[in-house]
Amino acid sequence: MRPLEKGAAAKERRRSGAKSVSGVALASAVAAIAGIVILIIASHSLSKEDNSEFLSFWAALFFMYGIVGGVQTESTRSASHSAVNLQQGREHVFPKLITVGAFSGGVLALLVLAASPFLVTHVFSLNSTIIVTGLILTAALYSCHCVLAGVLQGSGEWRLYSRFLMLEALLRLATVGTAAALALGLPGLEIACLIALAAWLILLASSGTARRAMNVRADAPLPAMLKQTFHNIVSSVSSAALIVAFPLLIKVTSPASVFEQSAPLLLAISMTRAPIMVPLQAFQGFAIAQVAKAGSQGWRALQMPMLLLLCVGSAGAALAYFVGPTLMLLFGSGYKVSALTLALLTLAAAIMAMLTLTGTAALATGRHRAFSSGWAIAAIVAFGALLLPLPLEIRCIVSLTFGPLVGISVHVASLSRSGKQRTAMK
Repeated sequence: MRPLEKGAAAKERRRSGAKSVSGVALASAVAAIAGIVILIIASHSLSKEDNSEFLSFWAALFFMYGIVGGVQTESTRSASHSAVNLQQGREHVFPKLITVGAFSGGVLALLVLAASPFLVTHVFSLNSTIIVTGLILTAALYSCHCVLAGVLQGSGEWRLYSRFLMLEALLRLATVGTAAALALGLPGLEIACLIALAAWLILLASSGTARRAMNVRADAPLPAMLKQTFHNIVSSVSSAALIVAFPLLIKVTSPASVFEQSAPLLLAISMTRAPIMVPLQAFQGFAIAQVAKAGSQGWRALQMPMLLLLCVGSAGAALAYFVGPTLMLLFGSGYKVSALTLALLTLAAAIMAMLTLTGTAALATGRHRAFSSGWAIAAIVAFGALLLPLPLEIRCIVSLTFGPLVGISVHVASLSRSGKQRTAMK
């Protein structure tokens, strides 16, 4: 009977895993669609110049989300290992993950506060007080959001995590839609985006599982956790700069007259990236948990998804070439982008997704330094490409393609080197 029991248990685990994947897939699709609808709402309720400013605010907000997201990836990894330790009877009294997250968020909030004079003077010319205050609140509050999301992922609470993902996205969409309907203008839309910071508090108030998740402990002492979280945040700064804050990089590397007319290109970057990156980022925690549980060889499980990404990216580029220009007109008649630009941006998005996967493999197998180095080098190369004396569209395509390719090479070199060392030891 024992083999049958094992077979039944394996089938049940596969069934549960399939449900987890489908739930996260649905939630990530809802989040992606909600984000696109918000961009459409903004393009129709604001002038092109104000929409460029909104897109820079949107980039800054999600840049901060991305930075604090380093807390989430470390929380996912730590909660996954803590769960394995409990199953094997190895329980240690380490700090709660919420303590690590709150401390990290507080430090980030202070850094944003220290940088506020520069941000007000050189980055945000309109509504600077609203934006900087919002970024400080985001650093402090979203860190707790990330701990909750990371623990839910690492503990295998995928159904609740999916609900959490949808709650945040739909809350933001509802408040932005209300602000636009009331004609509150650019400041109203910016404030409305910040209301989604309350999503984790709503989930805590409505779910006992979420409240218990806040008591989950780390798998290492506080100094080690803070060091590893620091590596994650460094890589998150780089990844967020490439993935969500790219409009800010364009803003600081382009004349004001060029940036004011860049809304069509900025939206094209978001539209070609969202169908690939939003679902992938939602699945990143799932991938980290699976690779971490699989041990030192777990990163090989991501090789097939990378091949799939290449196929999806190629198909998406062809689709973007033929139907992309028509879809861009959903934002208005002034939002025209060439078919070739849309196709190349879609390929660049697929390469960015591959960088995310190789980084996930490095993180989940404990290579925090390689993880952060790959993203940091990719961001430096991408920023350097934006300084080239070329038209804006070409600069963006070169930046978003070659920066990630260099980062991928760093991650793969580290993973391959470690694999050869293990083979030699055997």
